[in-house]
Amino acid sequence: MRLIARFAKEQKNCFEIITIYDAKVAKERINKVTPALLSIAKEYPSAVWFERKMSDDFGIEILYSNDKRPLLKHEHFPKDTYPMRKNFSKLSLEYSEPHLDNLDEAHGKVLGPVHPYHFESSQFQFFDRNRDILHFESMPFFKYRAIEKMVEGLTLDEARPIVERISGSSSIAYQLAYLDIEVQASKRILPTSLKIKHMFFLEFERVLNHLSDLGTICQAIEFKEGFSFFMKLLEYGRETMHDLTGHRFGFAIINMESSSLDLERGYKFVRHLEKELLWFEQWIKERRVFWKKLVQQGLISKEDASQLGLVGIVARAVDIDLDRRKEDKLYREYGFVTAKEPIGDSSSRFKIRITEIYTSLRIMRRVLENKVLPFFLGSFLDGEYYSYIESSAGELMMYIEIKDEKIERFFVRDPSFLNAQALSRSLKGNEVDSLGLIIKSIPISFSANDL
Repeated sequence: MRLIARFAKEQKNCFEIITIYDAKVAKERINKVTPALLSIAKEYPSAVWFERKMSDDFGIEILYSNDKRPLLKHEHFPKDTYPMRKNFSKLSLEYSEPHLDNLDEAHGKVLGPVHPYHFESSQFQFFDRNRDILHFESMPFFKYRAIEKMVEGLTLDEARPIVERISGSSSIAYQLAYLDIEVQASKRILPTSLKIKHMFFLEFERVLNHLSDLGTICQAIEFKEGFSFFMKLLEYGRETMHDLTGHRFGFAIINMESSSLDLERGYKFVRHLEKELLWFEQWIKERRVFWKKLVQQGLISKEDASQLGLVGIVARAVDIDLDRRKEDKLYREYGFVTAKEPIGDSSSRFKIRITEIYTSLRIMRRVLENKVLPFFLGSFLDGEYYSYIESSAGELMMYIEIKDEKIERFFVRDPSFLNAQALSRSLKGNEVDSLGLIIKSIPISFSANDL
């Protein structure tokens, strides 16, 4: 079985641990006085981060874990503070400077050669010898926006604007996961016309993110012409998204309003991008220096990908056939085919992005003028709901428990939460100069981890 997520929620007399596999959902209860949980990380290495997060969120001790370091609570986080407990109500925290001479056993003093590295909201450290990376440590939770706590007690309508802005690059994927839960909770079925509209914009978002990643990969290897090529296409795409939705990232596009899909502006972008990509492929085919800089960089084995539960491009780049779209009847009708590569290096991840853009464009082209009829969700029934969407970075999983028509527990596992764990293995043994390339070749939105 594949581990998808593992998280806790507080109940009146206990903590309930929910472990989601691809074949089942397992639940267990532990007491609240001295909460302790057996680790499953030996069997599922990707469980380590989930268990460290539970420990930080709720104060649950993880038994027999090989990594009990804080995940969310870095050195300035107040001790004995568990922000996801029901009795926690502070609006802000006062951080304090750590006392280096009085560190507990979970910390230590670092002696060189170690180098700090900052990227988006994250911090990293890596050790090197003769410019070869010996060890890489990822710390991607420095913002800690407390979104899981923020939406507790809100209605689904009140929480929607917060959820759709968790990650700007995956806003449409988040909106679709959230809508799926709303549909489940209202016991309704979405009309096919709406599904087609949403599919168009999800693929549009995928194309834009792939263009952005391809551009930054070119930048990382100092291929300035490639960087300029993809950034121009990306800007054209963002402008088109704005014209179609009113926002460059498509905020609030997934709605139930009655409207026609007049996508001629979108078709113009599709036709232009298809033409430009065909030219680019011919242009790049003979640039051996370009491919030489990508080949064998940031290798991830199929075994590592399976152990860490990697998703999206990272999994498909080692020939793992994992894509939620293939399970969708509508996608199959529109000719969806999973893109895979066998090697698992940066060149494989580059090629898959190109192939997936073509697939998305083919699907978008087939979405003809589409009349969207009025549709209303109605009231939401209490219960637990799970949703899965294949975002551009991989499988996005969302869980919401509704109680008395309000959100009792909200949990989301962004694909970045899994894929970020691959950094240490993919970087080990590579040269320091390849650091930026490898990080950007793995689709990770660090802001999406900082819930």
